[in-house]
Amino acid sequence: AAQSKAIADDAQADLDLALPALDEALASLKNLSRNDIVEVKSMTSPPDGVKMVMEAACIMFDERPKMTNDPTNLKKKIA
Repeated sequence: AAQSKAIADDAQADLDLALPALDEALASLKNLSRNDIVEVKSMTSPPDGVKMVMEAACIMFDERPKMTNDPTNLKKKIA
């Protein structure tokens, strides 16, 4: 019982650290406009930071990214 309590307390501590970041991320998503999304869609090769944010958004909204041909390497597919 003591071991499971320690595990639960550790998990709660980790959750307490993660929840403020999640709340901040959700608040930032609410500030996105349609034009922001259109701008990202028009990028042929977005910066790595943009790719990472869009991957996170896909995960949060349970959307599978669409794979397309990499414009810099035609043998490679990118999300």
